[in-house]
Amino acid sequence: INHAEDRLLFIDPTLLPVLAQVQGKIPCVERTIVLTSDAAMPEAVKGKLPSYESFIAGQPDTFDWPEFDERTACSLCYTSGTTGNPKGVLYSHRSTMIHSMMMCSGPVLALDPDTTILPVVPMFHANAWGLVYAGPFCGTKLVFPGFKLDGASIYELLDKEQVTLSA
Repeated sequence: INHAEDRLLFIDPTLLPVLAQVQGKIPCVERTIVLTSDAAMPEAVKGKLPSYESFIAGQPDTFDWPEFDERTACSLCYTSGTTGNPKGVLYSHRSTMIHSMMMCSGPVLALDPDTTILPVVPMFHANAWGLVYAGPFCGTKLVFPGFKLDGASIYELLDKEQVTLSA
């Protein structure tokens, strides 16, 4: 967070305990928004942090997309730091599109609307191998595991959602 100089932090409610541990160590963050509605806001942060829904309330429903060079930054992903200090990789819109198209191709994954993907690989790892972009690109169904990454929970999702591809 500090290395990227993040000014806004959008956080899943399940990660609020982690935020509490680093709260005084991220001075660049100007505002933290909890990814939930006001009704589902955890009691511990109610009135202290805004919900995502209140953050976007009153904003227009449309957006005039700007024109920019395809090599403009699209996402910045960091490793978890398991092999030393976390390392950041900056992806361009061009590289993300090319990677997504490649993942859709027959010799790679041959994604199509009959595919159901469970990407367990984290977003910080090559944007989850591009599956979160390639899936919608090909009309596949995406199933996200959330924070439950134990074997039983993954198996339940594989079975319940009839997953045809997992990574």
